[in-house]
Amino acid sequence: MKKLFAVLALLAVSSIPALAQERGGETPLFEVNAGYTYMRWEVPPVLQPGPNYYNYNGFNAGAAYNITNWLAAALDTSGVYNSQPNTGSGPFSTDIYSYLAGPRVYPLGHHRLSPYVHALFGVATFHFHAPPFGESGAFSQSSTNFAFDFGGGVDWSLGRHFAWRVGQVDYERTQALHTLAVENSVPANNQNNFKFSTGLVIRFGSK
Repeated sequence: MKKLFAVLALLAVSSIPALAQERGGETPLFEVNAGYTYMRWEVPPVLQPGPNYYNYNGFNAGAAYNITNWLAAALDTSGVYNSQPNTGSGPFSTDIYSYLAGPRVYPLGHHRLSPYVHALFGVATFHFHAPPFGESGAFSQSSTNFAFDFGGGVDWSLGRHFAWRVGQVDYERTQALHTLAVENSVPANNQNNFKFSTGLVIRFGSK
């Protein structure tokens, strides 16, 4: 097994020069992106009993200004949605919006395949809405709290002005409903979430 890992590591390292030669154009000055996002959100104790996770689907949009060929200032926003129509206590819907910014690093620069990593910080808003059910009236709750995101992805150049974000995988921590949890004497846990995004990247200018 150790020999297999050593061979795979050697192949990965030896492929870097070839990858660097596969240029898809010059480093763009500015990029915008939009596409699809999936999030697996950890349900906090204040919303239990119930499943430990809910699956969310939605959109992702962002922008990046390339300071150098390997360093960018990035903005990442997303909105994801989930509805539960048949719970024992009635239907409800939730949505989560994230507004994050921070440094993005391209270890190999911008080429035909451009891997990157980033660390993003900002806020996430969480909205919960339950319509009237039985003798219970409608109920809504929302919160806005600090959030951060560590992850990265790969862009595949489609030409000078376009690229496809093959995949961006992130760990995102949110702190939804902390105040509600404290008011109800429930642990105010953070949520550890998995997020995957893909979509189109449009590039402007060059460096």
